[in-house]
Order: sequence, then C-alpha cells, then structure tokens
Amino acid sequence: MTGLRTAIIGLAAVLAAVLDAGAAHAAEDSLTARGNEPSWRLDVSAEGVAFEAPGLGLTFKAPAAARDMLDGRPRIIAEAGGERLEATVVEKPCADMMTGMPFPIGVEVSYAGRTFQGCGGEIMTAIEGGWRVIRLGGSPLPEGVIVTIEFGPEGRVSGRTGCNRFTGRYTLTGEGLSFSPLGVTRMACPSPQMETEQRFLDLIQKVTRATPGENRQLRLMAGDDQAMVLDRAD
Repeated sequence: MTGLRTAIIGLAAVLAAVLDAGAAHAAEDSLTARGNEPSWRLDVSAEGVAFEAPGLGLTFKAPAAARDMLDGRPRIIAEAGGERLEATVVEKPCADMMTGMPFPIGVEVSYAGRTFQGCGGEIMTAIEGGWRVIRLGGSPLPEGVIVTIEFGPEGRVSGRTGCNRFTGRYTLTGEGLSFSPLGVTRMACPSPQMETEQRFLDLIQKVTRATPGENRQLRLMAGDDQAMVLDRAD
C-alpha cells in the first residue's frame, strides 16, 4: 500500500507539472496587437484568433492558430472559411502611430489582400524596470552625476535625482504617461548634483508621454519637446 500511495502521489505531481507547463505555454502564446489608419485589432489566445478592422468592414475569426518562423521572426497563421490571416512579430520596441507611446513589439498582419502595421503586447512591459537618465532636455548629464528611474508595479516609481532619492506614483495609459508630485529626501550635494536634481524634478512633472528612442532607449516627452532620454540600467 505504501508503494502504491507513493506512485499515486508521484503521478499527481507529474500531472500538475504538465498542466502548469501547459498553462504557461498558453499564456506565452497569447497576443494582443492594434494599429491605426485604418484602426484594427488582433487577439490571439487559447480560444482562437480574432481580427477586426471596423472602418473597412473586415472581421476574421478562427478557432486555432499555427506558429512558425519567417526570416527569423515569429509568425502566426490562422485559416477559417477559406480565408487566411498571417501575423508576423517584429521583436523590438514599437511606437503607436497616433500617440507615440511605446509597446514591446511590432506586429504586421496580412489579411484580405492588405497589410496592417501596428504594435503588440502590453504597454507596461515596454517601460517597467530600471532606467538610467542619460539626457535632460537636449543635454547630457554632468560627468559622474547619476539619475535613475525605476518603474515598479501598481504605478509606483522611485529612483535617484542626481543627489537625493525619490518615490512617487505614475499613471500610464495607451495615450500618455504622467507623474504625481514626488517625495524626495533632503540631503545636500555639490552644485552639479543639485542643479541636475532641480532640472530633473522640474522636467519629470512636465512629462505627458513616452516613446521609443534609438538603440532601445526611451524618450520621455513634454508635449512635443524632449524632457529626457533613458537607457536601460545594467
């Protein structure tokens, strides 16, 4: 009986691991993408594939999708009712055509004889994590002065101003990015750090949106003006 019980427990553990792996794989296979001019949306999930471009009167649904690689890029293929849809993923940051806001990947959809360009993934994953500020406005930071921004979960933000540390909150949507008034420690520093801190605190309150920069950098914009440029922290 002891041996049988051990075997049953072992089998249950194996089945649980398989189910967990399957759930993780399904999550990885899900994708939401959208674009403008014309407006369109693509949803890929365990429930199938759905695409619509309302302004063109186009809709497509398929119960499942196949996946392969095309020229080194992930591709999703779906067929239903004699129609075929292909979606190719460009694995680099993508700027929304209307707002300029960053998304983690680009997506190109081919359907009904047309090609639709847009962005995919969740906007939060394009900015979350740690960044180092390398330019304020159009100017690089003084040598040896470090300014950082950490975008955390649930709208929390923290980092270094060049002198002090700060904490606060940010609001991120598909249309824009803004920061609440920040709480800052009160340590005094030499002039270059203090001047950088004041400029950083002034500029961050003016931020209205973010957009991808060169070499996977991130640009924070104050309207049409560049407030700062961020590079991924090591």
